[in-house]
Amino acid sequence: MNIVQSGRMKAVASTILKDRFSWFLLPWIISGSSFVVNLITAYFANGEITTGGVASLYIYMFAAGIMSVSNTLPFLLGFSVRRSDYFWGTGGVIGLVGVICAAGLSLLSYVESEWLDGWGVGLYFFHLPYVSEGSVAVQFLVYFLLIVFLFYLGFLIACVAKRFGKNGMFILAIAVLAIGTVWSYVMTQQGWWIDLGQWLADRTMLEIAGGTAPLTLLYMALSYALLRRTSV
Repeated sequence: MNIVQSGRMKAVASTILKDRFSWFLLPWIISGSSFVVNLITAYFANGEITTGGVASLYIYMFAAGIMSVSNTLPFLLGFSVRRSDYFWGTGGVIGLVGVICAAGLSLLSYVESEWLDGWGVGLYFFHLPYVSEGSVAVQFLVYFLLIVFLFYLGFLIACVAKRFGKNGMFILAIAVLAIGTVWSYVMTQQGWWIDLGQWLADRTMLEIAGGTAPLTLLYMALSYALLRRTSV
C-alpha cells in the first residue's frame, strides 16, 4: 500500500465519518433507551434482573453494514473513488467504531458489576452471564469481534443486493432457507442438537467469538469481490 492509496482510503473514511450521529451516537441512543426502560423495570421489580437489551447495539451494527453500502457507495463513486479504496476506507471506519463501542461496553460492564452492583437495583444490562466472563481485555476482544462480524455480514448482504438486485436477494433468501431447513432436519434426525449444545457449553465466549473471525474474513473477501463487479 503506497502513500497515495493510503491517502485515498483516509479520504473515504473521513467522508463516511462526517455522519458522526449515525456511527457514534445513534447506537448508544438506541441501547441507552433500552437501558432506561430496563432500569425503570428493575426499580419496581424484586430481585436481580438480567436482560439482553444490549443486543440492540449489535443489531444496529448489522443494520449499519447493510445501510452503509446504499448510503455511501454511489456518492463516493460519483467522485471517482476506487472501489478498493472504498472497501478499505469503510473497513477503517468499522474498525474505529468497533474499538470505541467495545471499549464502552467493557467499561460499562465493569462499572455495572464491580462498582455499582447492578446500578443499585439489581439490573445487569451490560454485564451478562457467560458473555462477560474473563478480564476487561477479554471482554473487549469479544465485543469487538462480534461487532465487526455482524457489520460485515450486513455489508455482504448489501453487496449481494447491489450486485444482483432483487432477484439475487430472492435467490439468496431461498438458498439460505433451504440450507437451514436441511441442516435443521439432519440435526434433528441424528439427535445432534444436544451434542451441539454441549459443545457450545464447553467453549468460552472468547473461543466462540474467535470462531467468527474466519467467517468475518470470508465475508470481507466475498464483499470485496462483489464490489469490484457491481455497478452504481
